[in-house]
Amino acid sequence: MSKPSDKNQTPKTISREVLESIARRAHYSATQMIFQANHRTDKEKGDPKIGGHASASASSLHIMGALHLMVKSGFDHIANKPHASPTDHSYNYLLDLFLKQDLSKLSLEEANTAMMGLRKYSHGEPVFQSYHSTYDSDNHNFFPSGTVGIPPVEAGYMALAYRYAREHGYEVPDAHFWALTGDSEFREGSMYEAVPDFAERELGSLTWILDYNRQSLDGQRITNPEIMNGTDADRVERTMAANGWEVIQVRHGQKRLNLFKKAGGDTFKNFLEKELEDYELQALLLVQDMKALKKGIAKEHPNMKKFLDSVTDQELYEAIRDFGGHDIMLLAEAMEQSKKSTRRPTIIIAHTLKGWGLRCAAQPGNHSQLPTEDELVELKSKQGITGEGLFERFASSTPEAKYLKERGEKLWSEIKAQHALKDKNQKFFLEKLTQWGEIPETLDINTKMTSYPHTQWMLGQLTAKLTRIANTPLEENKLAEKQKPLTANEKPFKLPGELFITMAPDVGTSTNLNPAMDGKIFGAPVVTEDLETELGVKDHKLPDLIPGEEVSDRFLRFEIAEGNVMSCVGAFGRMRDTLGIPLIPLMTVYDFFIKRALDQYFYNLYWKSSFFCVGTPSGVTLSPEGAQHGWKSDIQIPNQITWEPFFCQELDWILCDSIKRHVLNNNAGRSGVLLRLVTRGAEQKDMMTYLKKQARFKAGLEGKLTRAEFPVNGGVNEEELATMDEAQILRQVREEVLQGAYYLIDYRGYAGYEPGDNVVNIFAMGSLVTEGIKASETLLSHGIYANVIVVTSPDLLVGIQAHENDYAYLKHGLGINSDLYLRKSEEISAGDLVTVAGKRVPVVSVHDGEAGLLDNVGSVIGVRQESCAVRKHSKCGRPSEIFAFHGIDADSVVEACGKVLAETALEQVIVRESALEQTQNAGKAANHWTELWPSKAPVNKH
Repeated sequence: MSKPSDKNQTPKTISREVLESIARRAHYSATQMIFQANHRTDKEKGDPKIGGHASASASSLHIMGALHLMVKSGFDHIANKPHASPTDHSYNYLLDLFLKQDLSKLSLEEANTAMMGLRKYSHGEPVFQSYHSTYDSDNHNFFPSGTVGIPPVEAGYMALAYRYAREHGYEVPDAHFWALTGDSEFREGSMYEAVPDFAERELGSLTWILDYNRQSLDGQRITNPEIMNGTDADRVERTMAANGWEVIQVRHGQKRLNLFKKAGGDTFKNFLEKELEDYELQALLLVQDMKALKKGIAKEHPNMKKFLDSVTDQELYEAIRDFGGHDIMLLAEAMEQSKKSTRRPTIIIAHTLKGWGLRCAAQPGNHSQLPTEDELVELKSKQGITGEGLFERFASSTPEAKYLKERGEKLWSEIKAQHALKDKNQKFFLEKLTQWGEIPETLDINTKMTSYPHTQWMLGQLTAKLTRIANTPLEENKLAEKQKPLTANEKPFKLPGELFITMAPDVGTSTNLNPAMDGKIFGAPVVTEDLETELGVKDHKLPDLIPGEEVSDRFLRFEIAEGNVMSCVGAFGRMRDTLGIPLIPLMTVYDFFIKRALDQYFYNLYWKSSFFCVGTPSGVTLSPEGAQHGWKSDIQIPNQITWEPFFCQELDWILCDSIKRHVLNNNAGRSGVLLRLVTRGAEQKDMMTYLKKQARFKAGLEGKLTRAEFPVNGGVNEEELATMDEAQILRQVREEVLQGAYYLIDYRGYAGYEPGDNVVNIFAMGSLVTEGIKASETLLSHGIYANVIVVTSPDLLVGIQAHENDYAYLKHGLGINSDLYLRKSEEISAGDLVTVAGKRVPVVSVHDGEAGLLDNVGSVIGVRQESCAVRKHSKCGRPSEIFAFHGIDADSVVEACGKVLAETALEQVIVRESALEQTQNAGKAANHWTELWPSKAPVNKH
């Protein structure tokens, strides 16, 4: 396939003077942006500070200048440190690259409005978020950067996603992936976890740039040169080199390099690199009296006296400040050099000055300092900008304007070329996806021959089938020996199967991904020789985990680094919206350890990645593992949809529907699919057994039903009535499963069913549906009708998605309401006013997780609810023991039902007797729910 080129030749030879002039204008514009954001007239009392990080933005000025003005292409991606965003916006302002959604340019007036709108709430006008954002008008191929330590890792895994897509035959442009990080940010554990992985995967298209300004939020960076054997820059160099990275130090600017050539210049170079600690350097930068400084240095370093005598005070002043990270030409050379390292990622350590060009340069605590008004006036004057206008591009006749126009047009054309490629890919995949008809609702996994399967087992079956379909030729003459041709139901899954890629943090085999892994490890360009086969020691009963480079290789192995995998699944999930290639990434992880990657997980959801995260096994249901594996990562975040199926069939429907939504780009607001699975088996036949008992699925029903075990006068034994066709029942239930919940046990339409008297609704989720079923059966034997509603998605039922339509499915789809059922209680002597008992149908919820997952069902509807949930650290034991320990077992559910039924009965309403259609003689009023529901002796569950 042809692909757009990223050859990024500079439009023409350009002088250092012109480039530095542009950088100074960008510096002024960025500083002015920050100043204006902090001096708005609409500030209200108590409003938090705006900030803007002028000094941190200034230290990255020339680094970003080299990228924007000389090195990057419109196909490249950039992850920039958060505090450098004003600088980026300023370069894009000068390049005229503020774009609308249709890629047309903002007018100059609109662009100036945007520059005035840093951290401002938009009422439709263009503004800029605090840091790089998907919503900014210059967001093209920029990673959102509010979370430090995450975007540089995403850049690496996007580089891997590009290579993966290319090697699997999809059309992608040549691109380089850049990440600018702060030196304090570089201490983030997320970055160090990824360092060896990027080198081992030979991501030569990745360049990290360290903005080494030696200062952080709380002051000077304090390092220990004696213990670390050098500066922090030396430590970083050794660390990265030891992990397989190319390292380029850009320590000195051209002025320093010229001075090094003078007699004794080598002593000055050694002084700067080896003898001067970072903290001392920052102090020297604050000294203005060069004569005194010369004397002080000569006294401490006598070998430098000859050199110091040979340079003027001005030369020394400029040389001390001439960091390589502010030499735009040397930076561009280093960046171009990094692109030549095709097998190793590169880190450029750019030595910079925090607050470059500002009065606060090198000052302690300058991180949060803001420029003063007179400083802005001075900067504006130096730019030759007159009048009331605050932001101004170069006059069209200047060499700066001519260069910026040519450079900006080139980048704009490449941006449009990438979007054209995205459109082309989207059209290609849409046509190919519908070639064999719509994606079916199910993968038709047969569970009837399996004893008590669990949902994690089902995941393995589903992924195995997708893998088999992907690797089965459509042409029968290409089938291998004994390879079965695809059925009509399987052919529509062919392309989704090919797009499907799985990954795991060293738990692929233990989360049932074996079939997707066996002989299908994507390891390119690293190929490991299969010595096991060569030496005759291969165990073919175990999965083949040798990396390869076949097109059928679609599993990514990782070490135990959950953050890396979460970043990777997010990067692969962005390929759909970046290039129109709907790769379907799915990661498995022990559910408890999702917490280790919550930062990365949030990032994936924020930038609207479309991906699958399977937390399995989950919760205290993994009872033998005890406390440390038991607490689920229960979270609600925008763009997330959580599923927790009980029956294997539910998982089949959920996965197929989610895949279809992903490939058709029909999952807005729910692009992050979080699946909770377990290794506790369940009787799959129970699903149809209980569904067939429901009145709505009976054929020719007249009158009321009753259960054979507990006959009620006036009812017909439900077993004596025929039921609808199973396929018809499943079609209806599938729709309900995908809306978030369905009735498994439903006594509506049964004789003796009296809402407000003997009815309670049990909402059960995941493996705890077993406890809901048991509780319902126990309660029925006592004359209580306990409906069991299986919650498949808390987000759809009572979470963010449900809130969007005012919980319509809960209220109307399931018919859960707060209707009040009245009966006469006792008369009072006040005309015809009567005190009555008002009863609603109460709710009990039971699930393996934090109470907050389902404890708002009652409040949403307006009824009494008791939530059986995990509220303490767990222990080891059998599920039955652990469920009892947490009060989420069947007995606890029964007790909870008794409590809410009794408490509901205590509610009283005063109403006119004439308004009552029916009344009953009232008994003695109870004072507490326990009087109506005698409890057995309390059990010590501790």
